[in-house]
Amino acid sequence: MARPRVAFVGSGGAAKGVAHIGVLRAMQELGIEADICVGASAGAIAGAFYAQGYTPSQMIDWFRPFWQRGLEGPPLKARYFLGLPNQEQRRSWGYLTSGLFSIDRFERFVAEQLPTDDFRDLDKRLLITAADIDGRGRVVFGRGYRDEVPISKALAASTCMPGLFRPHRVGDRFYIDGEVVRTLSIDLAVEAGADVVIVSNVYRPHVGRAGSPSLVHQGGLAVVRQSLNIILNEKEKRGIDLIHKMYPQIQVLVVSPDLGRLPFTSRMHSRAMLRRGYRDALRILAKAKRRGVFEVAPNVRTIGEA
Repeated sequence: MARPRVAFVGSGGAAKGVAHIGVLRAMQELGIEADICVGASAGAIAGAFYAQGYTPSQMIDWFRPFWQRGLEGPPLKARYFLGLPNQEQRRSWGYLTSGLFSIDRFERFVAEQLPTDDFRDLDKRLLITAADIDGRGRVVFGRGYRDEVPISKALAASTCMPGLFRPHRVGDRFYIDGEVVRTLSIDLAVEAGADVVIVSNVYRPHVGRAGSPSLVHQGGLAVVRQSLNIILNEKEKRGIDLIHKMYPQIQVLVVSPDLGRLPFTSRMHSRAMLRRGYRDALRILAKAKRRGVFEVAPNVRTIGEA
């Protein structure tokens, strides 16, 4: 019997998205290869580079100090997300003030680093989501959907966090972060033929120990961060519950490391995020592998730790 088709589905999470690379590293060590990659924002970035043959070690190298880097290719630096306004944005005061930065510089970096900028040239199925700012819902870029759009442009659209980045133009429409519509798009992985879906979710809320001080004593940023974690984690749970009802034969393995107290915008904690994503994934996926989940087509769905 042929091995099941495996999908990797990554959430967003800004700087926390580095945990996705830890999950991919655990998959590599366990000999688990994803046939389908689905993601929005940070999850889309990890999936896009993985789908084109980048190893977790190469992606981890992006976050090392320059004196510790040992691989070829420039790192993904924070400054690539701090683009100046382009000509179209400068012509419109409203467009200019719709976000702090332009995502164009990041788009150029991706176009230069990916072996191919065409969805149709990939062996793996790559699906990237974004949200139409003018209320037309989720848009999907990839083979079988809008595959004429360059991968770099789709990634730029999917990464446009509202307020931080100005919406990104693709054709005659403008797009923002795909998570505005859905935290995860597991349905796309299922429709693409996945039997096993590995979810990498960085929005697990922090749960304080009994008797420990409340998060309210850490200030407004901590409260906002925890609120985002709760909202997006609940969206994820509802999505998984829906998949369970519609496709009970699909196995869903959720890797959700405890990153609740770590910031969304700082790369200083990259090492901790990588380690936590890797350890959680290694534990959950190794247990699933021992059960034979990755050997034959599954007929029982699993949530959480398998």
